[in-house]
Amino acid sequence: MTAFEPLADQVKPDVFVVVGDVNSTLACAIVAAKSGALLAHVEAGLRSRDWSMPEEINRVVTDRLSDYLFAPSADAVANLRAEGHRQNRSNWWAM
Repeated sequence: MTAFEPLADQVKPDVFVVVGDVNSTLACAIVAAKSGALLAHVEAGLRSRDWSMPEEINRVVTDRLSDYLFAPSADAVANLRAEGHRQNRSNWWAM
């Protein structure tokens, strides 16, 4: 985050796109949220339901911060719906 935030401030993108569920995904999502730019998450809605995995926390938090959710499967879409994501709150699509 400390390396990415100054770059984001300099470039000032309209939209950030993050992929997956690693720590850098979440870090960039937080920077995007703080910047006020839009955020798109590719691979949104994937869930293991194993809260001992850092990746599960990264997935859920990144989806909550995102304006655009790109779900890779019908199961991922179902997970987003079950968590209260609505298409009128966030724009999301099955890929």
